[in-house]
Amino acid sequence: MSPVSLPIELQQPETELTIAIVEDQMAIAELLRDVLEDAGYRPHIVSSPFAALDEIREIKADIVLLDIMMPGRNGWEVLDDLRAESETRELPVILTSAVYDRIGRRPLPFGGPIRFASKPFEIGELINTIDGFRDRALS
Repeated sequence: MSPVSLPIELQQPETELTIAIVEDQMAIAELLRDVLEDAGYRPHIVSSPFAALDEIREIKADIVLLDIMMPGRNGWEVLDDLRAESETRELPVILTSAVYDRIGRRPLPFGGPIRFASKPFEIGELINTIDGFRDRALS
């Protein structure tokens, strides 16, 4: 059980939905993993933005939580990689960043749906955003 308890309305039975967490700050990645497990999802922390594409394909992620600001390789580059591959082009992606006012300054690549979640996270809103992708991801 995670140190953050989800309200009962956000808890749900386990699903077959796999969520890749691409986040350079391990404390945030682990918190997201714990919260998403409590919400009934199968989260997977991606080891590095350089390995993201391969790991996302390997785990057959249904949704990607993608931090924009990471050292060495940013989320925009990972998103470009995802959209360049036919296997991952249509994956729903939730971009995360503490610098949320910059999101509209970069054109988004062609491909699947993209949403945004600002840091610090409002867990209920994040779960609702993920739930909004549920039907698409499971179809």
